[in-house]
Amino acid sequence: MVHNPSTSNRTITPTLTTRQASRVFSWTRFLIFLALLLTLVGSMGGFLWANRRSSEEVLQWQARNGLIQLVRVTGDNVRAYLQTAVQIVRINRSLILSGQLDADNTSEVTLTFNTMLYAIDQLDGVLLAHPDGRFAYVRRDRAGRYIKVIDDIAKQQSTVTLLDAENRTLSRTVAADRYDPRKRPWYILAQQHPETAVWTTPYVFSSSQLPGVTVATSLKNRRGESVIVGTDVQLSGLAHLLEHLTLTPGGRAFITDDKGYAIAASRAWPKAVKGRVPTLAEVGDPALQALMQGNVLPKIGSDGEITRRYTVGNEAYSAVLRRIEVQPGTYWMVGVYAPEADFVSDLRGVARQQLVLIVAMTVLAVLIAWPLAFRATQPLTALHWQATTDSLTGLRNRASFMAQLSEMLERHPAHPGSGELAVALFDLDGFKLINDTHGHAAGDEMLQCMGTVLQTVQNEEMVARLGGDEFALLLHGAGRGEIRARLETIFQTITATSLEVAGVKTMLQATAGLAFAPAQPLSSPAQAATHLLASADAALILGKKRSKGRVWSLEEAQQEDAQAE
Repeated sequence: MVHNPSTSNRTITPTLTTRQASRVFSWTRFLIFLALLLTLVGSMGGFLWANRRSSEEVLQWQARNGLIQLVRVTGDNVRAYLQTAVQIVRINRSLILSGQLDADNTSEVTLTFNTMLYAIDQLDGVLLAHPDGRFAYVRRDRAGRYIKVIDDIAKQQSTVTLLDAENRTLSRTVAADRYDPRKRPWYILAQQHPETAVWTTPYVFSSSQLPGVTVATSLKNRRGESVIVGTDVQLSGLAHLLEHLTLTPGGRAFITDDKGYAIAASRAWPKAVKGRVPTLAEVGDPALQALMQGNVLPKIGSDGEITRRYTVGNEAYSAVLRRIEVQPGTYWMVGVYAPEADFVSDLRGVARQQLVLIVAMTVLAVLIAWPLAFRATQPLTALHWQATTDSLTGLRNRASFMAQLSEMLERHPAHPGSGELAVALFDLDGFKLINDTHGHAAGDEMLQCMGTVLQTVQNEEMVARLGGDEFALLLHGAGRGEIRARLETIFQTITATSLEVAGVKTMLQATAGLAFAPAQPLSSPAQAATHLLASADAALILGKKRSKGRVWSLEEAQQEDAQAE
């Protein structure tokens, strides 16, 4: 309790209110963001100033950095493209395990797969294989769908259905077929790595005779048998992805796996190899072959990226290689190479490209800078919470309450007709007895219970624990009668609350002191806040001498005290 009115003469260390702290944090974040942005703009401005006076070598260096950005974006796009297949495998796995898809119902399986192909352009085919050789497969076929079903492997025949773009049946044939899914690379690989999504090396699909890769995984069906679900990704889809890259006239992009297979390129591979997936060394153009040393690409370091400058005859080339992880332990490589002459053939064009790159980097920096600024101020927010919050009850502490009260008193006289402002202090009756009898843990339970009750009743009021068993409530209303009535309701809620302390059921008991702010305080807001709190404390002390368990206003307590004398 506040027993010493002279505390109003002490120097009070300012404490920010929640609103003030929010403004401070917003300004801090803005200033950090502005500093980062100005740093970026200054750096970019300095770069442009230097670039205007740079030589052809500087332009070439900048273009090579453009290749680095290009290969990184390409790598991210390739990974995202491939992850769609992984997600579909996981979805089908979940559907089967949850019973939403019956793996033994061929019609249901092919219908589900057909719907997936219709909705997701990145998919080329979806498959399901049983350990007894049964097989269901749906893939794209020109504008329609190709559906292959093997219901009995012993018959060595399959049912093939062709659908048009509107899912209308064009034909259905039953023909001899020696195809055995259990001998396919995806089936063998999935069986060797159960419960894991695995990627095959590139191979030629038996049905379409097109090169591609398959991602597959095994799972147990209802009978405990191992079932394989998978999706096909044709390499032509990745080639289509590379074809849309913006490259220099002589530039080229490619994708290869860790075994050296030629997966895709931005321009068609030479037709020297047919019927199988060629290696990069077999189909590379002279510029790519010159980059490869002993038919092997340069080794990439731990950072996953490498830049090379080399010559093909008398022409200088730049190349950037980046390793991407398509699944844990399986890596592909994305590469971009181009003649350096392309970089300086049109200085104005290069300048425009650089400007676009700078704008993109600025936008990216803005997107990164704001979260960084927000994150940088998070510790300040946490420190402010610790400095203004009572850790036991989660209510405001004394410093925060006084800061809020000072701010309210500062605004209160400036708005005539704004209503009344009051402070109520609550003191728990019998708290010392419980604390002494049952220990501090029991006392903490009572304090936490009181804090919980006050948190549930507060509306516009601010609640705080000032210390010990003393709680404060800041009330604002149209008149004193309204405030007193609301406080009485809150008080009744408190005293109607039961709790169990050390195995004994008891009721919350409290006494409250109420003091109203004067219409025109004659001191500073901080001194007025201390005086108002002291008045409420005086009402509480005088009231408890007379009768505990009720709300005492300062005027009532003083009248009772005067009559007693």
